[in-house]
Amino acid sequence: MWIIIGKNKLLRIVTIVFILLIILSLIFGKVIKTDAKPKGYIVLVIDDFGNNGDGTKEMLSLDIPITVAVMPFMSYSQEEAKKAHKAGFEVIMHVPMEPVHGKKEWLGPKGITCDLSLDEVKSRINEGLDILKYAKGMNNHMGSKVTQDKRIMKAILEIAKEKNLYFVDSKTTPKSIVHNIADKLGAISFERDIFLDNNKDIKSIEKQLLKLGNIAIKKGYAIGIGHVGPEGGTVTVKAIKNVYPTLQEQGIKFIYPSQLEMFTK
Repeated sequence: MWIIIGKNKLLRIVTIVFILLIILSLIFGKVIKTDAKPKGYIVLVIDDFGNNGDGTKEMLSLDIPITVAVMPFMSYSQEEAKKAHKAGFEVIMHVPMEPVHGKKEWLGPKGITCDLSLDEVKSRINEGLDILKYAKGMNNHMGSKVTQDKRIMKAILEIAKEKNLYFVDSKTTPKSIVHNIADKLGAISFERDIFLDNNKDIKSIEKQLLKLGNIAIKKGYAIGIGHVGPEGGTVTVKAIKNVYPTLQEQGIKFIYPSQLEMFTK
């Protein structure tokens, strides 16, 4: 038995179905496209650029926000800072600072040591920033001795405040006074939560990244420090690539230190 439908009635049915489809697509499309508020934020700082170290090219090819910490007085400092900036990454100056244990020559040229005059400290910091003109901030390379020295850190953080730069304390010593001095000066500072690549085992680095994600969810944000060169390099790059999708699924967003302003108020 055939049901005969007039043209006008058929047109009305088609129109109603079409409208319903549009409404459904809008409803479900909105649900799919709406960006949920992140459950936490991760800042990845990658140290030791400026040496053309292992993993440099691969790290700068990542499609993930990383903060590129460049040592200022090395052979490839300007070149790698420029490449990082051109790739859209945030650049900071990786300031070589005297450790409690170790040799001064480990710092490379123009490192910050506790026996320097304040004028020389400021001269070296400003010269380094002139070389790395894209720098949005600074962090310390080694520095377990200097970050306990009120005289030196005050001079460095005064420059940071003057130039509207932030300072990421790598926390190479639990006795660091960086945050206390920055707070008194009104300078912006942050502290490292986790070192990613204490060894070059990819599974270990992946675990550190997942741990960083847990901290970010609990605290709101977390800062992890990795490396190019002998401490990390291509192994760290692979670990980041492997874990990044999992962290995204957990609702974590990767950002730069300059975007942590929401946590400084």
